[in-house]
Amino acid sequence: MLETNQQAPAPVAQHKKRLITLINVAKGSLQLDEAIYRAMLKNATGKDSLRVMNLPELEQALEVFKQKGFKPTLNTYKKRRLSPAAGNSKLASIDKIRAIWITMGHHLVIQDNSESALDAYVRRMTLRSKNEGVDATPWMTEPQAYKVLESLKNWHKRVLIERIIARGEHLKMNEKGTRPASYEVIVAQYEGHV
Repeated sequence: MLETNQQAPAPVAQHKKRLITLINVAKGSLQLDEAIYRAMLKNATGKDSLRVMNLPELEQALEVFKQKGFKPTLNTYKKRRLSPAAGNSKLASIDKIRAIWITMGHHLVIQDNSESALDAYVRRMTLRSKNEGVDATPWMTEPQAYKVLESLKNWHKRVLIERIIARGEHLKMNEKGTRPASYEVIVAQYEGHV
């Protein structure tokens, strides 16, 4: 648990900031006056101020606003290209990459889970290896796709572990109890399935 004079780890602090922004947008979108807004916060979490809420309380508050009709959307000026249907890729790992990318967007790990944003990430990751960058996700070779897939899984898992710990939950460990559990188990724990 963090002492009051310590700062939250950067990804957790960024996630809190993003949740606070979304809740404020929800307040405006639902056209709530201050009294009703504060009452909804208090009813959902026992607190009437976003500043004093921890990460799970902010997630709980956002969920209440979603239940009342708030639909978070991305503000973007250029047209976002969405991922094609699964199963159409030349490599199975590319479908997995897209699935993880979209899930990271749902978990608010990334701000833009469009295919265009994934292409930009793939371009950066593949340029790092021997300057053989590709401009589009479907064009990756198997070794490139493997590298991108593993980097996404590690990034996503790292952020989810920080959030699980910030929620005060006991982290699922591997069979030997020496390291955090597999990527799939950590995602399931974060989503409340284990």
